[in-house]
Amino acid sequence: MSRVAVIGGGISGIATAYYLNKAGIPVDLYEAAPAIGGRIGSERMDGRWVDFGGKNIGRKYRRFRGFVRDTGDFPFEYFGFNTSQVIDGKVVSMTKESRQLSNLFGFLKLAGLRGVSVLYPWVRAVMKDNSQGMLRTPFFNDVSQKLDHLSLADCFPPRCANHLIRPVTVRMNGAEPDECYPGNFGSNLALVLDSYEQLKGGMHQLLEAFAADRSGLLAIRTGHRVERLSRCDRGGGVDVAYTCNGSGGSVSYDRVITALPAVQLSALLGGSLPEAAEILDRVRYYPVSVAIAAYRDNVFRKEQRAMVFDGTSPLSNAGAYGILDLDLVRYTFSGKAARAQINPESKAEDVIFQAEKKVLPFFSIAENIRTSMIYKYLSPGLCAYSPFHFRLFSELQDKLASFSGLYVTGDFRRGASIEACFAAAEESVKHLMTGELF
Repeated sequence: MSRVAVIGGGISGIATAYYLNKAGIPVDLYEAAPAIGGRIGSERMDGRWVDFGGKNIGRKYRRFRGFVRDTGDFPFEYFGFNTSQVIDGKVVSMTKESRQLSNLFGFLKLAGLRGVSVLYPWVRAVMKDNSQGMLRTPFFNDVSQKLDHLSLADCFPPRCANHLIRPVTVRMNGAEPDECYPGNFGSNLALVLDSYEQLKGGMHQLLEAFAADRSGLLAIRTGHRVERLSRCDRGGGVDVAYTCNGSGGSVSYDRVITALPAVQLSALLGGSLPEAAEILDRVRYYPVSVAIAAYRDNVFRKEQRAMVFDGTSPLSNAGAYGILDLDLVRYTFSGKAARAQINPESKAEDVIFQAEKKVLPFFSIAENIRTSMIYKYLSPGLCAYSPFHFRLFSELQDKLASFSGLYVTGDFRRGASIEACFAAAEESVKHLMTGELF
């Protein structure tokens, strides 16, 4: 088969190129940034590579773990689950290290009996079949049909919405419960119900090994910003128009797979398929800011390594970078309060200073000197999908049917987790090989 272009070098594009290469199909991988990785990219801090996103790897991430094994020898280390929040003036903690009974009482405090009764059938569906924990699955399509005229905030009592649902949605979708919908919540539950490890060497080593492919099947075109996708004048196929170092170019391919956030794909298709672009614009993305800060002394105790905050705070979560990195804090800013107070022009020092004031009552920040920090404002940031998302995707399929040679994957296809992005990529590659559109 002739070379396939993959547009986007984030985790969805990396997964797509991996599955294509596995099938013996050569790939040109286009990425606008100087390096691949996208929202799971790494940066150096104090001589160490640190990851901004996607570093926690679920035990059930079968596809991603296969990618890791095929790419090299990259050992994992335990990360666990450990979080706390203030309810009725008291700190309530949940951790995988504690006894199950303690977690049960903590869960009941967070959700309340009414919340548990609503949530239980959804949890049971994902526990029974983990594949239901992605977008557009039979069980949650049925939930969507019945309930997506409501938001999650409408479906759950306030206690559960504020203390259980919201910490999940602001962390995973950058959105409040009234901005998320029941039919998509399986993708959140799959993450909550998993347990986690992380790569000992971080994502950087893995991505570096992937980029150093020696098979001749992978050509990575970093610094190439794709500006437009259009039908080839001659027969089928796709023209890929790009800019690189201030100069423009165009290459024609028989087949192209886009692996971009919906909002970026919409911009590429606006000229050739405006109706598809309009559908893609209905997929919601919300900005998120992430800061990683190192301190002279430990900030956390091993038994309490994270705290989530309520809707009045632009800081949604503060947690230890790793189970042994108790002096390294990952601050996450998402949700409505963060959007109101933080923008692309906000100064990193001011944002982190406000976060430090917020965590002061809970962790060892007072007189603990911050030695370094890195900060990113990401927009598009986190995907919150759309109401009746399975219908939206069906509409998109109909509009793309006329565009021969174009296939679509990304965080809005099966979900935004690393495993969901790999599942979507695997599915798209299978369809390309069989000639199916979706």
